[in-house]
Amino acid sequence: MMKSIKKIQDSAEFSLPEEEFIFQAERVQGAQIGKRGNATLILSPRRFKLFTDDKDLVKILSLEGEGHFKWARGETPFCQGDCFEVSGVGEYELTANGKFLIIRK
Repeated sequence: MMKSIKKIQDSAEFSLPEEEFIFQAERVQGAQIGKRGNATLILSPRRFKLFTDDKDLVKILSLEGEGHFKWARGETPFCQGDCFEVSGVGEYELTANGKFLIIRK
């Protein structure tokens, strides 16, 4: 699998109502984390580290200011509403104050 973070078109997979997520009582890396099946909703005040050897679909639901992915090959900027496919990159970080939907494949 080629390691990449590439912008993709929005899809129906990202249409998950926030009220269907079950949120953990404790914060992780300063963020609130909600789970629903293979989907994770992250409400992060600054940055959040993730790891994938496979594929994550990421949608930027809301954003204050600017944001970017930080990974082994540098930084990739994103804006509110953007969707990405993150493939085989290992550790990556969402650096921003925002709300992110991650779907694991």
